[in-house]
Amino acid sequence: MRLKTVPILLLSAIVSVFPVNGGFAQMTETIQLPQSRDDLTSRLKHAGISAGGIKSIVMFAKDAQVLDTAPDDENRIAIGASKFGGRPHLPDTMSWPVRPAYEDGAEMARELETDAANLYADAGLVPPWMGEEGQAFLDARKKFNAEVNAGTLALFKEADVDLKGVDLDKIFQRSSEGVKEAADELRAKADAVAEPFPLTFIAQIDLEVMAQKPGFDADLPEKGRLLFFYDLPQIPAGFKPQSRVGWQIIYDETPPEKLKRLDVPSVLVDFTAMAALHPMSMKSRAIVSTIPIAITSWDILQPASGQDEQAYHEWLYSLGWPTEDGGGNHQLGGWPRAIQSSMQSQSQLASNGIYAGTSDAYDTDAAKALLTHADDWQLVLQIGSDKAAGNDLPGAIYVLMKKDDLKNRHFEKAWVVYEQD
Repeated sequence: MRLKTVPILLLSAIVSVFPVNGGFAQMTETIQLPQSRDDLTSRLKHAGISAGGIKSIVMFAKDAQVLDTAPDDENRIAIGASKFGGRPHLPDTMSWPVRPAYEDGAEMARELETDAANLYADAGLVPPWMGEEGQAFLDARKKFNAEVNAGTLALFKEADVDLKGVDLDKIFQRSSEGVKEAADELRAKADAVAEPFPLTFIAQIDLEVMAQKPGFDADLPEKGRLLFFYDLPQIPAGFKPQSRVGWQIIYDETPPEKLKRLDVPSVLVDFTAMAALHPMSMKSRAIVSTIPIAITSWDILQPASGQDEQAYHEWLYSLGWPTEDGGGNHQLGGWPRAIQSSMQSQSQLASNGIYAGTSDAYDTDAAKALLTHADDWQLVLQIGSDKAAGNDLPGAIYVLMKKDDLKNRHFEKAWVVYEQD
């Protein structure tokens, strides 16, 4: 039984009951991000990193701006100003961006329908839309779950977990609470992937205003406006070439007096899943961002001692993820606060038509040749959790572009990756 076959909810339930090796490491309290290179140097020194390691990290640090948001009245936000959610400001000649059906939409729909059916079956219920086939589906799912549960118990016994006094039936039982709502959401998504669907407006950035403020990334344009639209209900997989239609980055230099506020399409407002964000005003503050260990560009810091690498990893971990309340989750430019390890590699392969969702995909000669340039990709915009705006994703969305494409304003070549822990 491979660990990846164990349902996440099941593992979560078990680890909440069983302490392993005396307990689990606790997340270090989130601290403010470095605001200057002197601040960064002081923090790295306090973290126990060598003088040579600090010099290298600071040398490759990048200016960036955290984008803080606050709920606001849509009509109080000046036309063309930086904002988050609500109604975008676009030229009179432009309409709301709509993606086409996904190329693999039929397959995506089948997977979503199966996930919806599994929710019912895991709660011991027949999926109500299945008719006569429903009972057979339920029986097959029960058999599968029994095998998974047996494998899970074996894993924890191997880890010397004390099962005495634990009600295993209670742990393995799935609740029926919320099943209908969650299944309806999945089925609505299944319907949407196979047909054209409007993209969610995430944010617009007035680059000219941001360029006049501290922390602006010098690689970004100093004029114009950047608008980001994304298939928020689906969260298109960044490792799939077919996901390209799931976002649109618009670079616009239209004067504010020629812009209009577009109404949010009713299909987004009424959709069963998160699809329209609340209007938020936006302010920037300067930070100094550093290279995540978890991306290809980390290699430029080598060679680094193992002791420095471990200390730096722990220091990065202490900053928290772009998913926490008040954590400075949105960012313009700089190095990303990476949660996983492959956003640059994914972007390089998937944007060149190679499926990057398996480890084998990285081992082909074609992939290896492409990956030598993976570090060309850099962060343009990072969007983290923002509950006040209605975005409660447990991860972050990263908009990346190659350096030359960014320099030449080819925003249509941007790639988007979603990461969560």
